[in-house]
Amino acid sequence: MDSDITLFAAPAFLLCILMELAVDRRRKTHYYRMNDAFGSLALGIMSKTSGLITFSLGTWVVHTLVSPWSLNTWDGSNPWVYVGMFVLFDFVYYWSHRFRHEINFLWAGHSIHHSSEDYNLTTALRQTSSSLFVWIFAVPAFLLGAPLETWLVCGAWNLIYQFWVHTRHINKLGPIEWVMVTPSHHRVHHAQNARYIDKNHGGVFIIWDRLFGTFAEEVDEEEIIYGVRRPLHSLNPIVANLQVWRSLASDAWHTTSWRDKLRIWFMPTGWRPEDLTISRPMTKTDLSKFEKFDPSYGSAQGRYAFMLLVISGLTGTIFLLENSQLNTAWNLIAWCFLSAPLIVGAMLLQGQNIKSEGIRLLASWPVFLVLQIHLDDLSRGVLGAGLCLTSLAWLVLYFYKPQTALGEAS
Repeated sequence: MDSDITLFAAPAFLLCILMELAVDRRRKTHYYRMNDAFGSLALGIMSKTSGLITFSLGTWVVHTLVSPWSLNTWDGSNPWVYVGMFVLFDFVYYWSHRFRHEINFLWAGHSIHHSSEDYNLTTALRQTSSSLFVWIFAVPAFLLGAPLETWLVCGAWNLIYQFWVHTRHINKLGPIEWVMVTPSHHRVHHAQNARYIDKNHGGVFIIWDRLFGTFAEEVDEEEIIYGVRRPLHSLNPIVANLQVWRSLASDAWHTTSWRDKLRIWFMPTGWRPEDLTISRPMTKTDLSKFEKFDPSYGSAQGRYAFMLLVISGLTGTIFLLENSQLNTAWNLIAWCFLSAPLIVGAMLLQGQNIKSEGIRLLASWPVFLVLQIHLDDLSRGVLGAGLCLTSLAWLVLYFYKPQTALGEAS
């Protein structure tokens, strides 16, 4: 995890978000909402820290199962190898991304990224923690001899490029639109509108979509509606990660056809067993009556949720840098510890009672004490500082501003 370029790019991402937010305020375009942005950033933090658990799975498969069958490893010291692999990575990304929009069980992991009903730079960070099988698409490249480390570097730069295209403040860019993915192209990709569904899957190069028939041009006469046709209606990152998985599992359980119980996972996105379309109908959003999910919350809840987001982001970042001595089981415990503030923050922004934060703080103490046994001094200090900051903020809000902190949240 130490070589993860995207982790070190995070400060630049946050700076760009603040700049876009300033532009949004000046232009009064209202492309940002606190609750939706919180949901996106919480999912981004949870996705990154879930790498504590899932990152080792893909590397184990490559080193143990794939490497013995691969051709000679390419020379990573040759700069042209990086250029070629960067293009190859985007080609593989196009197909993996396209299949994630076309197959039910792959969409279950990817749908999280599309669930935001706003479109701004925070949407780029709205990533999944439940997409476990995407590495399969890279296996052919590894069999051909692509070095894992070089592949990961190319993937990181591919992801960094994709960050800037998640904006509504940049219009079409002329001739560059023929070759590179631009904000205009990617706005199309995030649209619910019928003419835009499953279009523009490229990460860096739009040429793959032009070659393989999945390209669509953004048009001025139809306003883009962002989000998914089965809306999430929740800010909770756990709910977001499990929404489609839960729907698929429910359909597999309730259908009377054993064939459908198995094939539902591999059918085209949105496919459901025929008996359930009658007994358990599922309605999609009527775009002509579309309204964004926008729960109300008090100002104290908003401030406290923001503080939880900051603390979770800071402690999560340091965990990613200092987690080498934790095994998978303890990484899972640490991930739960880091995710809890994000869940509480989401609950607060949905207008739920702030008592849930008191429960979280009480539950965190035994976890913190147990983790102390397994971590070095620096990591203990990080955990203690994060927990103390959270507790201190809670006490300040409770004792010094009782009218807003407790009254608005009850």
